[in-house]
Amino acid sequence: MSKSILLVEDNDKLRRYIKLTLDKEGYDVYEASTGAQAEATINEQMIDVVVLDIHLPDTTGIKLLEKWKTVHSQTQYILCTAYGDVEDAVQAMKIGAFDYLTKPIKADELKVVIERTFEWAQLNQENKQLKDAVKKKYHMHGMIGESKKMQQVFEFIQRISIQDITVLLQGESGTGKSRCAHAIHLESPRRNQPFIPINCAAIPDHLLESELFGYQKGAFTGATQTQKGKFEAADGGTLFLDEIAEISLELQAKLLQVTQEKTFIPLGSTKPKHVDVRIIAATNRDLAEMVQQGEFREDLYYRLNIIGIELPPLRERQEDIPLLITQTLEQLNEEHNRQYTVPKAVLAALSSYPWPGNIRELYNALARAAVLSPDEELRLSDFPEEIKHFAQENQHDATDTLRANPIDDRLPLPKQLQSFEKHAIEGAIQSAEGNQAQAAEQLGISRQSLLYKIRKYKIDIDKLIET
Repeated sequence: MSKSILLVEDNDKLRRYIKLTLDKEGYDVYEASTGAQAEATINEQMIDVVVLDIHLPDTTGIKLLEKWKTVHSQTQYILCTAYGDVEDAVQAMKIGAFDYLTKPIKADELKVVIERTFEWAQLNQENKQLKDAVKKKYHMHGMIGESKKMQQVFEFIQRISIQDITVLLQGESGTGKSRCAHAIHLESPRRNQPFIPINCAAIPDHLLESELFGYQKGAFTGATQTQKGKFEAADGGTLFLDEIAEISLELQAKLLQVTQEKTFIPLGSTKPKHVDVRIIAATNRDLAEMVQQGEFREDLYYRLNIIGIELPPLRERQEDIPLLITQTLEQLNEEHNRQYTVPKAVLAALSSYPWPGNIRELYNALARAAVLSPDEELRLSDFPEEIKHFAQENQHDATDTLRANPIDDRLPLPKQLQSFEKHAIEGAIQSAEGNQAQAAEQLGISRQSLLYKIRKYKIDIDKLIET
């Protein structure tokens, strides 16, 4: 693949010398003696590197750099300056020039700088591709996660989205069920059709029926005109029924008909309507238990739960918390036009907190801290009391563990940390009387992480319980 260079220099003799040098190295060299000629060339050709003189007959290299750096951001720029123009060179570097050369230009120095520029551009491109690949792996339409559980959710979404079947999303409040439903829609062949969400818990039951199925003019007092329902609005696309567990048994029967026959009758009408709608439902309650208690129709449950996805709570995917914090801060930065940062100690405290309100609680806590922070650094004191209290308790527990299990400070730091971690795990297992799930929750890590560390440190659980 050829490498292209735009040489912008008004000194004809110097320009020919530089071109000859670069031609011998196998580069495709374009020439310009004025800013206007350079402007025309860079807009017409794919230019990798610009060698740009500071002083030109009709403009300056600084002005061109300021303009091109935004428009042609993938191009790299090398400024050529006279000996007395060091300040111009510094300004150019601040704007975004890769390097600068001082006249008189030496052939060997020119070749080294050009070669280094192309190497850096190649590395930069590879890093961008790697970041894009990582982002694609860990991001899905606003959802984010590198944990094993979230990677399984992403994989499941991709597998089921192309199949036109009903999906039931389950998980605690704030785990991202709404965003997951939207991701399924965006991954499906219906992506260009409507995505209509409705919160079943937010609408009184006597109004929910008309919201879902619509009504004819005169169907009830106040129905002054015919109104389409959500099912008809979502025709060809996806209808997301959030908080599905909150609808009445009577309305569940009517919903069953739509899921089975794809038809419904608007209020005040006798004519059935046919719709092509994919249904995604979500709940934070145990529908199977509600079926056993007679609170939810068994036939509707099985119609909705053809495919089920369980969204994990945040305490079971703590390795995702730094990613979620970064994502939230980017949003807050844009909203507030600021650049918020979280110190490492605060990030560690936030990552160990169990977040009973899950992602929603995390977002609200960060939004509160951003408002209360006197500057752009979010301190622990800016967060809600329960988070500060948890961090203080954890610090006390860690201190108590260290006192009860003194560590040889002559050991290298990694060995000291491993020793402390082993003591903490053993203490949690003893406290939980061998119950690994409780021990993991007490430590603020996943059960899988605990099992890994038990094997890593060769901890004998039976022996610990006996003692």
